[in-house]
Amino acid sequence: MAAQVTAGRVDRRQAILDAALTTFARDGFVATSMDDVAEAAGVAKPTVYNHFGDKTALFLAALAHGSATANERVLTTIADMSATPDDLRAELERLGFALVGCLSGGAASAMRLQLMEATRFPDEIAAVRDGNRRRTIDALAGKLAQLAATGRLRISDPLRASRQFMALVTDEPLVASGFGAAGVAPAVIEASVTEGVDTFLAAFSSGGAGLSR
Repeated sequence: MAAQVTAGRVDRRQAILDAALTTFARDGFVATSMDDVAEAAGVAKPTVYNHFGDKTALFLAALAHGSATANERVLTTIADMSATPDDLRAELERLGFALVGCLSGGAASAMRLQLMEATRFPDEIAAVRDGNRRRTIDALAGKLAQLAATGRLRISDPLRASRQFMALVTDEPLVASGFGAAGVAPAVIEASVTEGVDTFLAAFSSGGAGLSR
């Protein structure tokens, strides 16, 4: 029985966080009420207060939850990248499309929260944003360093190359979506990723095998 109670409490907390993330991202901190979140989560308003205390605590918890979930998806995507691909261009394109795909759903809501409320919660949002970016860049830099070690790329600074790759393949879809506010045409994503990978390889390719088009 105790396990069922605990599981129910966790489920309600998760539902509240998901609802808060979506509602805050849509309406902003000021316009969102605890009633709005409770209704979206399908719980009573006292339940929201019991879990989070006040609106500020709920907002920060939703921000942390959405950002952590998004970052986990990105890190998993990078971890799945092969460090010994038969076709380097194809593997980089696969990674690029997967990274762009991570920038949707809860990740898009988390991005909008960071943009919309950066002046209201500057320190908290900077900590979340910078921590996620550092982990992402470090993970990708490790993969690029492996590719350089096997002669597939010529890279002297994997961290810089990692930042440049992320910008090349994700910047245009991010801007086109209004940082997660709207969908992006497949053609925009296709061009951003394939042309971004072309530019990256033009700068860092060793000219060896595995670069087929």
